This record gives sequence, structure tokens and C-alpha cells, in this order.
Amino acid sequence: MRRTREIIGLPVLDLKSGDSIGWVQDLILDNDRDEVVGILLEGGRFFQSSKGIPRQAIVAIGKDAITVKEKTIEELKGTRWSDKVGNEVYTQGGDARGTIEDVFLDDSVEEIVGFEVSDGLFADLLHGRGTILRPHVMINGKDILIVDNQVSPLDQANEGGLRS
Repeated sequence: MRRTREIIGLPVLDLKSGDSIGWVQDLILDNDRDEVVGILLEGGRFFQSSKGIPRQAIVAIGKDAITVKEKTIEELKGTRWSDKVGNEVYTQGGDARGTIEDVFLDDSVEEIVGFEVSDGLFADLLHGRGTILRPHVMINGKDILIVDNQVSPLDQANEGGLRS
């Protein structure tokens, strides 16, 4: 499992030309299919644009850099990771469970597998942040996340939530 936060800022290297083509500014996520659509580059003419490198063009996402087949830039549709952070998490019954602090991706960085959730600074210091795994998410909306009524990200005994 990989945290999206670890990918932001990585250099992007073009395997065809051998050039560094920028750094990862943000990831674009598809909430409906729970997958990564692509990456946005920081700086240059792509700043604050929805144009980026599609996931299919990415060869590997390593610990220290991302490699791409070639510099393929296209319009990416979806939700920015940076817009997801800070969204509220609620149960179906309307109980608040905290806010999203990060998105967990599978090792190949293709699918969303869960969310890191904070219940505030004091709770984070006492208990750590929690994790809500994707099977317990009922609705992954643009502005909120709705989970099973039983899910508590800080309850280790509950299979829907784990302490991180």
C-alpha cells in the first residue's frame, strides 16, 4: 500500500528521451472506479491545469522517481488528490468520523484501497490516525465520504477501521 502524499513531489523521467520533465504536483482520481487517472506536473505551462500524464503512460512509480514511456500530455478528468484531503467522513447514520488526510493506493498505484482519517490533532496524538478500507466506503463523493454505520477508523477490533 502506498500513500499518495509520498508520490507528490517526485521527479518524472522520460525513458524515451532521458529528460526530467517535471515533478508531481497532484494525482487525479476517479471516485466512481476507485482508480488513479494520472498525474499533474508542477511548474511550467501545466500549472493549475487539468492536463497531465495519463496512468497508462506511466511505466513505474518508484520510491525516488516516476518513469514514463514518453511525454504524453492529455486532459485528465476526475478529482484532484489535494481536493480530497480535508473532506469530511460520515457514517450512513450521519455520525462524523473525521476528515480525510490521505488516500492509500495499491502497490502499483492504480487503485484506491482506502483512506487515512484524522479525528483532530488531539485524537491523532493520543490514538494515531485511522484507516478506512475501500470495501467499507458506501459513497466516495466529490466533497464527502460516507461509510458503513459500524466503521470507526480508530477501533482496531472493527474490521472496517485500523489504526495506522
